Amino acid sequence: MTTTIGADAQRVDGLDKVKGRNIYGADRILPRMAYAIPVAARVGKGTIRSIDTAVASRVPGVLLVLTHENMDRLHPVAFSFAGGHAIQGMMPMQSATIAYRGQTIALVIAEMLEAATEGAEAISATYDAQPIAVQMDAPGREEVLQDKVTEYFKDIKQGDADSALKNAEIVYDQTFFSSAQHQNPMEMLSTIAEWRMGHLIVHEGTQAAQALKQGLSIALGIAAEKMRVIAPYVGGGFGQRGSMSPHTVFAAVAARRVGRPVKLTVSRPQIFHATSFRPATERRIRLGLTKEGVIQTGIHEVRSQTSRFDRMPYTGEETTGRMYAWSAFRGSTTLVKQDIQTPGFMRAPMEMASFFGLESAIDEVAFRLNIDPVAFRLKNEATRCPITGKPFSSRRLQECLQRGAEKFGWNRRNPIPGSMRADNGALIGWGVAVGAYPGYISPAVAVIRMYPDGRIVLSVGGHEMGQGIRTAIAVVAASELGVSPDAIDITIGDTAAPPQHTTAGSWGAATAMPPVQDAARRLRMRLVELAANRKNSPLNGADARTLTLSNGKLMHTDGRSESVADILKAAKLDHIEVQAQGAPPGLRPTAYQDAAVGKIAFAGPEFPDYVAFSFIATLCRSAGRPSNPSSSCDPRGLSS
Repeated sequence: MTTTIGADAQRVDGLDKVKGRNIYGADRILPRMAYAIPVAARVGKGTIRSIDTAVASRVPGVLLVLTHENMDRLHPVAFSFAGGHAIQGMMPMQSATIAYRGQTIALVIAEMLEAATEGAEAISATYDAQPIAVQMDAPGREEVLQDKVTEYFKDIKQGDADSALKNAEIVYDQTFFSSAQHQNPMEMLSTIAEWRMGHLIVHEGTQAAQALKQGLSIALGIAAEKMRVIAPYVGGGFGQRGSMSPHTVFAAVAARRVGRPVKLTVSRPQIFHATSFRPATERRIRLGLTKEGVIQTGIHEVRSQTSRFDRMPYTGEETTGRMYAWSAFRGSTTLVKQDIQTPGFMRAPMEMASFFGLESAIDEVAFRLNIDPVAFRLKNEATRCPITGKPFSSRRLQECLQRGAEKFGWNRRNPIPGSMRADNGALIGWGVAVGAYPGYISPAVAVIRMYPDGRIVLSVGGHEMGQGIRTAIAVVAASELGVSPDAIDITIGDTAAPPQHTTAGSWGAATAMPPVQDAARRLRMRLVELAANRKNSPLNGADARTLTLSNGKLMHTDGRSESVADILKAAKLDHIEVQAQGAPPGLRPTAYQDAAVGKIAFAGPEFPDYVAFSFIATLCRSAGRPSNPSSSCDPRGLSS
C-alpha cells in the first residue's frame, strides 16, 4: 500500500496567516521611514515639454521630487525574455520620452504618506503628444514573426498541415479574439528599500527575489554581494511579479537620495500601467476533418500584443498542438508591437485564451457534424504527443472526461439549441471543454542543517504566494528526517539563502521538492556514516537500509538507536549540513548558472524521454434570464 506524503498535513503557516502574524513586503515600519508616490503620464505617447514640481516641493514634509531631469542615470537592465532580469527593457524617468500611457514621470518622497500624496497631486506636466497604436489593427503598429526574434516558444510544425487542410473533406476556419486583461492582486506592488553601510536591503513581495537582486545590481552599478532581497510571503503574484519592475528601482534610488528607508506603494489605478498584463490576442483556428469527425490537421495562428521595446513571446499553440490526435499541425505567432508597456503573464497565462479559441472551434465543429461534444473529444483523444511522438508522462484526460460526464449526468443533455429550460423559463446551457498546462521545472538548490538539539534549518529556492509551497517543503523534508513538519525552520524568498529562482509556471513544487528530498536523504546518510563507522556506537556496522531517523534519533529496525546529539558530539561537530541540487532532465548546460543570477532557466514541457502536461476536463451548466417559454430557436441557437 502506497501513502501520499503530507496527505493529512496541516498548513505550517496557516495559523500565522489567519492571525495576521505573517509579514508581507510593505508591512514593515522602519525608523525614520519616508514614503514615495509615483506620478503617471497622462498621454499615451509623446515627449514631456515641461514638468512643474515647484508646488509639490513646497508641501510641508516633502523631502525630494524626482523627475527625468534629476533622476539618477541608471544602467539598462534587459527584459527577462531577452536574457535579463526586468519585467520590461525600458526604464521610465531616464528621458523626456513617453512610451505608453501611465508611465511614471515623477516620484515624490516625503516624511508622511499624506504629504507624498499631496505633493504627487500637485505635479503638472505639458506634453508634445504623438499618435498612438494600442489596438491590434491600429495604424502605426509593427509586426514581427516570433520565431525570428526570440529563442523562446518557437513555431510548432508536424507534418504538412496546409496541404492536409486543402485535401480535407471538411474545413473549419474561424478567428477568435481576446482582450487585454490586467491583474490587480490584494497585495499592491510595493517595496521598502533601506541602505545600511553601502548595502541595499529590499523588502518586497516578489516571485523572483534573485532577479530583483541582480537587476538592482545592474541598474545601480553596485556589486550584487551588497544587495539582499527579502520576500518571505507574496500576497498575490499572478505572473506580474516574475521580474524586476521599475518601482523597485525607484524605491532604491529614493532611499539612497534621502538617506533613510523609503516605502513605495503603487496605487491600484497605476498598477494597470506599472507592470505587465495579459496581452490582447487574435487567433485563427483551422481544422481539417473527415465526414466521420476524425480531425486530421490543425493550424493555430496567433497575433499577440507586445511593446515597442520588447518582444514578449506568446506560448499558446505550444499547448493546443498537443491536445488532439491530428497527424499534422502548425502553430505560429506574430508579435504586434504597440505603444504599451511590455505584456507578460497572468494566472492561467496564455493558455486561457488559446483554449478559448480551440475549444470553441471543437464545439462548433461537433455541432456542425451532429456529434456529441464529449464523444467528439473522446473520438480524437491523443494517446501520444502528436508533435513529438513521445509518450506523455501521464494523461488521463479520457478517464477524466468519461467520469466527469457520468457524474454530471451528461446523458440528460438535449443537444438541440434552446431546448433546455429551468422551471422559471430561463434557457439552460450545458457545456464541456478540455484544457492543458505545460509541465515545467527549474533548477534549484536546497541546504539543510541539523543541530544537536534536533533543530533543523532548511533553505531552498522558492516563493510562498499562497499556494502552500512552505508546507510542501516541510512535509517532504519531515518524511525523511522523522520530525514534525512544524519543527523545520524554512527560509525561502530570501537571497541570503540559496539562489531564489523565479517561481512561476506552476513549477514551484516540482522544482523545490526533488532537491529538498535529496538533501534530507543525504543528511540522514551522513548521520548513518558517522554512527555506523564508529566502533563504540550502538549502531556500529549497521546497514544504512535498516536505519531511519525519528524524533532526533537514528533508529535500527531491531530497536537499537543513537541520538543525533550523541552522534554529533562523538564526531566533534556542532551541526551537520548537506546540500543538494535538483536535476530535472533536459536542462540546458547553463541552466544552474542562469538560475543563480535570476535569469529564466526552465525545462519542459518536452523532456528527453517524454512530454509533460497536466490536463483538465470541465463540464458546466449556465442559465440565462427568464424568457418566454414559447419562444423558439433556429438551428444556430439564436432566439427567433
